[in-house]
Amino acid sequence: MLKTARFIAAGALLLVQLALTSPAALADVPGTWSIRTSTNGAGANLTLVVDEPKGSSDTSSFPVDPESLGLRDALAAERERQVEFVLRREAGSFACSGLAGRSHGAGTFLFTPNDAFVAGMRERGFTNLSASDIVLAAVVNLVLHFVDDVFGAGYHHLSYRMLIVLRSLGIDGPYMRAMQAAFAAPEPIDPEQLIPLRSLGVSPQYLSELRDAGLPLSGPDDAIRARALHVDAPYVLGLGHAGYAHLGFEDVLRLRSVGIDAGFIERVEAHGFAHPTLEQLIRLKTMKIVSAASEGATP
Repeated sequence: MLKTARFIAAGALLLVQLALTSPAALADVPGTWSIRTSTNGAGANLTLVVDEPKGSSDTSSFPVDPESLGLRDALAAERERQVEFVLRREAGSFACSGLAGRSHGAGTFLFTPNDAFVAGMRERGFTNLSASDIVLAAVVNLVLHFVDDVFGAGYHHLSYRMLIVLRSLGIDGPYMRAMQAAFAAPEPIDPEQLIPLRSLGVSPQYLSELRDAGLPLSGPDDAIRARALHVDAPYVLGLGHAGYAHLGFEDVLRLRSVGIDAGFIERVEAHGFAHPTLEQLIRLKTMKIVSAASEGATP
């Protein structure tokens, strides 16, 4: 009898300890939603607003397929009607209700975090995530496979916010590996560099074409600067055909930054300037001497 009592007491103590050490399930998150079909009618843009403490709010917008949400007919209707739909993501589900019609709709939602996703993120080192953090994961459709893929590319110590940004921009393991290989980098490219690289559309093909055109690139920062100024292989080759081949990286960017291209060089030479220096080209461009002469005006 005494042994039985001790066994029951020990079991009860174990349950209490498990209850104290196990993380509590995250609470549901309320918010509002609105939707509007795109101008071409091919899709729609869904906006979710979550009220934060201290009166602030977090707004996220992203494209959705109205048909997959069961909203196609309601949005196409001439009169508003009551609608209910669920947007399901690995991180959780948005249960939405409201009114829709005449190409738009609005209402409220209740987001329910997926406990399995939260547990999976915790196992991968992302502990103490709030319900709002999981909402962000659902908005960008963060999945555990993506996290594992990023880890596999050598990025083991990212912050949660950086992980959200990378997912939202489509910076995944294959892109990370491709950029590291394209730059022949011994270590993974800094995430702070991956963001502008991806945002500007820098790809291995773009880098290869620039190098084949004769433009030297010393690393990711050079690629970011070149792409931001719309320097591409045809531009570099055009300079070469105009007599300015094998220019240094900084010289190419100087010419591009003031709008000097092969066409401008041809107009300059047509006005009697035989193969001017880079400084002369820049002076002619910035002082608008050639353009003024082309219009018959006095320089």
